[in-house]
Amino acid sequence: MPKFVLDTVVLRVFAFAHPQGIDILLAALNTLQAVFPSEVYYQDEDYLPLNAHDEDLSELAKGIRYARRQAQNQPGLKGQRFQVRLENATQLPRHIQTGSLFIESLQLEELPIRENVMKVYAIGRGEAACLILALRDAFTAVFLSSDDTACKAAQDLNISFLTIVDVLTMWVSEIRPSLNLLQELVDGMRNANFALPDKEYQKLQRILDQLDTPP
Repeated sequence: MPKFVLDTVVLRVFAFAHPQGIDILLAALNTLQAVFPSEVYYQDEDYLPLNAHDEDLSELAKGIRYARRQAQNQPGLKGQRFQVRLENATQLPRHIQTGSLFIESLQLEELPIRENVMKVYAIGRGEAACLILALRDAFTAVFLSSDDTACKAAQDLNISFLTIVDVLTMWVSEIRPSLNLLQELVDGMRNANFALPDKEYQKLQRILDQLDTPP
């Protein structure tokens, strides 16, 4: 079974978008477990006071802390949208506790390789760490966001990868969710700052329509 490595965007979008977002992600990938490096998330959002600088924290921890500040400081609907993200993100500790999400730290000798990948491809620390984890095993598929630069890096390093659109297509084709659930997830993704292009959403709708149409 392939081993999937999640980058920050993927983990953030599915965790923030829907209360069952991680379950949806794992079902789409047809896997019982996905991993991510500690640079992506280390459950460290409470290591510092909320008003402290976040630069030394994991990437998703920064996102959680930002959402907390916005939920406190933004009035009305704006603050409520961030509160929804935080409520949905409460699924993360459960999945980490049960092992369906697993934090895998880089080894000491891999850190210079991570830094070099960041420099050569001008990508973030989390994305570079994902690529390094993928390089440990030729059978590992690294699961990247739709970032073209990171995808190019994966191609250059001969690492297979998926994008969020790929995963949604797999989910719709294999799991056949209801149109309402698809709409809920896409709306939640938009609230989590990932707006699925209209043409991609229409493709997903057509797949569902074709699956529901008798031969």
